[in-house]
Amino acid sequence: MQIIADQIDDLKTDRKDITPALPMIFRLVPILFYGALAFLLIIGAVAFWNARVATQKRDAIKQRITSLQAEIAKTKADRAALESNIREAADLESWVLASMPLQPLIVAIVRSMDPQSSIVDLKLERDAETPSQLRLGLRLNTNSDQQLEDTLEVIRRMNYREFSPTQTRVRGDLDYRASLLWQNPHAQGPTPAERAQEIVQP
Repeated sequence: MQIIADQIDDLKTDRKDITPALPMIFRLVPILFYGALAFLLIIGAVAFWNARVATQKRDAIKQRITSLQAEIAKTKADRAALESNIREAADLESWVLASMPLQPLIVAIVRSMDPQSSIVDLKLERDAETPSQLRLGLRLNTNSDQQLEDTLEVIRRMNYREFSPTQTRVRGDLDYRASLLWQNPHAQGPTPAERAQEIVQP
């Protein structure tokens, strides 16, 4: 037996709604939710882009720092090599200036002796570490210290300057020892060692 659908529908009774319809303001909740999701997606994309740009900038700065450090190391190496060359050039110049013949100095010392004085011992040694210096060892047989002063005056006229002098009496002889530094009378300005020191100092 078949039941007609219209007849079944006629058997239903009308029922009231269980809950009332949502207010109009609640219908905005889904719109706000999807809007918030879209806003978060936009903010996340912007933040990701900014993080990527910041990472690229950081990597570029690190590469620049590495490059500058390499340039600084190269500059320091070049400076050290230049300072070494300057010191070698200054030593060579000092050697050239100090390698003049010593015969004129010896002759001048001998000629400075009075008839009452004589030279017991005379030594002139070049300093290996400082070529521009000479070590003078002079022993005189004299009764007066004036002879030594006259000899030193002659040495000064030969453009030598003494420093660290020592003077003693040994068995009646006057023993004098000092270091002599030759100074170029035509040179103006600092000595080669002083110039090298000025250039090396930062």
